[in-house]
Amino acid sequence: MLRRRELLRKQGRRRLAILLAIVSVIAVVAGYKLLAMSSAFAVTEVDVRGANPALARQIHAAVESVAGGRNLLQVDQSALASRLQDMPYVRSVSIDRAFPHTLAVRVVVEHPAVLVMVGKTGYLVSDDGRVLERTAAAPARLPQVTLTGTTSLTIGRDSGDDGVRAALAVLASTPPGFGHAVGHITRLIPGQGTITAVVGDHIRLRLGDTSQLSLKLEVVRRVMRRVQGAQRKELGYIDVTAPNRPAYGMRSMLTSSTG
Repeated sequence: MLRRRELLRKQGRRRLAILLAIVSVIAVVAGYKLLAMSSAFAVTEVDVRGANPALARQIHAAVESVAGGRNLLQVDQSALASRLQDMPYVRSVSIDRAFPHTLAVRVVVEHPAVLVMVGKTGYLVSDDGRVLERTAAAPARLPQVTLTGTTSLTIGRDSGDDGVRAALAVLASTPPGFGHAVGHITRLIPGQGTITAVVGDHIRLRLGDTSQLSLKLEVVRRVMRRVQGAQRKELGYIDVTAPNRPAYGMRSMLTSSTG
């Protein structure tokens, strides 16, 4: 009888604990819903950081149109972040609730890496291949890539062009100090599975395909150490298609060969 009574007491305590847990969950859920439906945490401020003033204004307006006046607890942060990442210059974004009334938006922006010319139309393209905008005036010293007039580029989307990918791969593979030792890359010329970089206005770096680009560009730098003074001004090309057998030639040789 004593054991039975003790067992009944334990079962009673267990049932009471379960009942209290259920009541607590219901209270929490009900309290959350009441808070979410109230105006206590209404969004009245949007704090945008990491973007330039023009982009920050666009982001602020986009967030206000979706979340302005809504309860912070009702804002779908992932859906809002996805919407903002559709903006061409937004590389990535994070959104946090800053109670009681603020949405904090942190942005990583895209930066143009090349100017892509399609016919007479210029496009700024980031280092990950995203088309940022059309432009008539590119930033100074931005390398140029020329594509055929039939190429179609969409703002905010990846270029989808193999020539642009090859050009960006060259820029990403340039070793530290390359510009000082060799010169500034001004143009990138894609071919049928090949890429040529132009340094200054006349030195062509024949790179072949996009394999071993880091090695090829390092070989270019080593070759340039041997070319100095007036000879450098007359340099026409450096060929590192086969990086273990580099070659270079003068502009006069190119002129005579084409003549």
